[in-house]
Amino acid sequence: MFWKTIPRAVNLAALISTILLLVKLFIFNKIPEPVGGLHELGLVFEAVLASVLASYVFYLIVVHFKEVREKKTIYPFVTRWANLVVKDCKTQIAGFTGGDPTKLDFQTLEKHDIEAVFSKLAPNGEAPMVFWQGGQANWLQYFENYRVRSLRHIDKIMTQLLFLEAPLVALLMKVQDSKHFNLIETLSRVRLNSDNLMTFAGDFFDYVQACRDLDEYLKAHAIHSTSD
Repeated sequence: MFWKTIPRAVNLAALISTILLLVKLFIFNKIPEPVGGLHELGLVFEAVLASVLASYVFYLIVVHFKEVREKKTIYPFVTRWANLVVKDCKTQIAGFTGGDPTKLDFQTLEKHDIEAVFSKLAPNGEAPMVFWQGGQANWLQYFENYRVRSLRHIDKIMTQLLFLEAPLVALLMKVQDSKHFNLIETLSRVRLNSDNLMTFAGDFFDYVQACRDLDEYLKAHAIHSTSD
């Protein structure tokens, strides 16, 4: 992780400075001074290049090493919370089929699969969730429960924004700002006069796709080995 996470611009500046300094020392220093004052100018140029390299070493030892160490400490929690966002989505899908995740596979689910299920579910029908104070939740309340849970996980992750990779933040924001979440937040407290959930199918599928993108990223990038 240490070398991979150094900003490209920083590495490029150090590389160019190293090349120029070597060219100056081993090539230009052997050429007689054609114009008076160039030697002094060359010394200034060397000092500038040397200061760039010294700053690079300082950045690696003092700044970047600290960032990597802190990131390794934080990322297990970030990864856990982000995976819980994905798990919330998977749990909802399993709930449509009585808790059997094999009937609707998270990875291969298509929009028409959601439409087929939602066409048979009434918004005010009983969902597989019981309130702690008693009473059965309906499907809109079921969606709202997982929306709130997921947003709590995302909020925890965002408190560590300094250590997060930009693509991960973008994927989390895609889930947080999904139309499904926005719609459920508005409608979960009302009683809809509808026979099915077809109105929600498209937005729910987009939410699933956002969670799949997040899941794919986590598997490929977000779990950093301590040996990196």
